[in-house]
Amino acid sequence: MGVIYLGLMITKTGPKLVEYNCRFGDPEAQVLLPRLKSDLLSLLIAARDGALNKTSAEWKKETALTVVMASAGYPGSCEKGHVISGLEEATQLPGITIFHAGTEKRDGKPWPSAAGAGRHRHRATIAEAQARAYAAVSRISWKGSFFRHDIGWRALKR
Repeated sequence: MGVIYLGLMITKTGPKLVEYNCRFGDPEAQVLLPRLKSDLLSLLIAARDGALNKTSAEWKKETALTVVMASAGYPGSCEKGHVISGLEEATQLPGITIFHAGTEKRDGKPWPSAAGAGRHRHRATIAEAQARAYAAVSRISWKGSFFRHDIGWRALKR
């Protein structure tokens, strides 16, 4: 047993499978697992033993939203060697958690070493979570950094 992660891209002609893995997807795990009240290890052991029907996952009643930042060239060959600025300012915003992926520390400062992605989440209503996540992302930058501007729009439409 394991966790199957499907990387989908929604296109005009419908969903397209980009990748699949037997692991958690980073942005999904980073936004969901902090909301998990249950013990993750117990759930994984139950999955291994075929006993998920004898347990249940409990979740915190929160809203969370993640925006991923990446370096120019992502998902292919990425630009490297540019210092990341604005992390301190972003972490001062209430309810924001920043996760690093593809970063390294040089001379005490964070630098993108691959995709240079940062994940930002906030607990509130969907609109508040979206506004705060984008407020955090707007404070963070490095040469060639980018992020999607449409995260959460479907949830807001509901």
